[in-house]
Amino acid sequence: MSKELKKSILIFVLLLIFWMTGAIVDSALWGHSTYRTPVWIMENMHIFWLALNQFLLPLAVLLILAPKLNTLILFLSAAFSGSVLWDLLYSSLTRGKLISDSMERWFALDNIDLVIKINESQVIYFHIVRILISIGLFYFLYQRLKKNFVSNGRI
Repeated sequence: MSKELKKSILIFVLLLIFWMTGAIVDSALWGHSTYRTPVWIMENMHIFWLALNQFLLPLAVLLILAPKLNTLILFLSAAFSGSVLWDLLYSSLTRGKLISDSMERWFALDNIDLVIKINESQVIYFHIVRILISIGLFYFLYQRLKKNFVSNGRI
């Protein structure tokens, strides 16, 4: 196994752990009625939490550390798998089961009346599609790394 493939697998696993911890924070933020979240955070949660902290921040860190197309492919592959793990863990922590209605407002921008609703019966298909995309991206990365490994005369 090439050094870069080992590094890619390690980064992939670390990103999955990063997003799993996000589910724990997410459930803590939304799961307790005694805690009052400030209004300005609630109004901009999709920007602060999801866009900046859970997507752009780790992407920026990775691209700064390794500014390559392979890094972007790896990040996107991990993001698709990580989002599935996030949803499963969040559902388990807040509803007591892996597949639930916790995604009924999966993507919502209420200020422009954009809400994508995914009911419990559609959740499993949504997870499967994201896992397949993740596997496809990781396989594409594997092929790129393998081609680079062979072209450098290491086999």
